[in-house]
Amino acid sequence: MRHSLLAGLSFTAILAAAPLTWAQDAVRTYPLPNTAAYPEGVAVDSALNTAYTGSANTGVITAVDLTSGATRVIGDPLEMADAVIETPRSISLGLKADGRGRLWVAGGRTGTMHLVDIASGRRLAHFTAPLDTIGMMNDVVLTPDAAYFTDTLRPYLWRVPLDANSDAVLEPWLSFDGTALEYGPESNLNGIAATPDGRHLIVVQMAAGKLFHIDTTTREVTRIDVGDEAIDSGDGLVLDGRRLYLVRQREGEIVALDLSEDFSSGTVAKRIKPAELAWPATAALHDGHLIVANSQLNKRDSGDPALPFSLVSIPLSAFD
Repeated sequence: MRHSLLAGLSFTAILAAAPLTWAQDAVRTYPLPNTAAYPEGVAVDSALNTAYTGSANTGVITAVDLTSGATRVIGDPLEMADAVIETPRSISLGLKADGRGRLWVAGGRTGTMHLVDIASGRRLAHFTAPLDTIGMMNDVVLTPDAAYFTDTLRPYLWRVPLDANSDAVLEPWLSFDGTALEYGPESNLNGIAATPDGRHLIVVQMAAGKLFHIDTTTREVTRIDVGDEAIDSGDGLVLDGRRLYLVRQREGEIVALDLSEDFSSGTVAKRIKPAELAWPATAALHDGHLIVANSQLNKRDSGDPALPFSLVSIPLSAFD
C-alpha cells in the first residue's frame, strides 16, 4: 500500500488554488508541492494552458494551471513515489506533451522511455534499449511522426514512432560513432529541439559546450559554429523559428542564439540570469514565455533545497 509521498492527495485535488496575478512582462514563479521534488522536465499543453513536470527522484507527475497557479498530482506512472532510494538517481527527466492526452518521458538512469496517459496518470507503454550498458535517457522532443530521445552516456539517438502504444525493445536510430559528434567521458547529449516539420533536430553536448544539427532525412550530423561563445552546461533547448533558447544549468543562465538558415552557425543575441532560477533544467514555450523547471539537482545529495520547488515563467521580451 503506497502511503508516504502521496498520502492524502487525490489525483484530482487542487493543491494551490489562490489566483496569481502578474504583469505580462514579469518573471513569474509557480510553487510546486513537495511531491514534485527536483523537477527536471517540463512540458506544456497550450490548448489546456497547463504545464506538466516530473520529479527526477520518483517520476511523480504534477500539472500546473498557468493562469491560476493551481497544481494537482496526476499520477505515479513509474510507481516510485514510495521508493526509498539510498543514493538519489534520476529516473525521470525530460518530458513532452503530444496534444493527444499523453506525455513522453525520458527515464534517466533507468535507460528506458515511457508513454503516460495524462487523464489516468498511468503508464501506457515503456520502451527499452537492448544494450549491455545502462544509458541515461535525458530529454525528448516530438516531431509530427516520432519522439526522439537523447542518451547522455551512450553515443546513440533513440526514436519511437508516435503511433507506438505498447511495450517495445528499440534499436538505436542513430549512432554517433564516426560523426562530428564525439562522445567524451563527461556529460554528453542533453537537450534536444526540433523544427515544426521534424526535418531538423538541434542537440547540445553538455560538458563540451557544443551544438549540433541532425538532418532526420539523411541522418547527417554537423556542428553548429557559435564561435567562442560559452554554452557549456547546456541543458534544455527551445527552438522558436530561428531563435534557439539554451538553458545553462550550472550558470543559472538562458542564452538566446539566432541560427543561420542552414543551421551551420549561431550568434548569441542575449544572455539573461533571472534571480528566480535555481539550477534550471529544461524549458518549454508558452504564450510568449519560457516555462523553466528549477531542478535544484545540485542540492539533492545534501538534501537542503530551497522550498517550495518551482517552475519559472520568463517573458520572451526579456531577450529584446
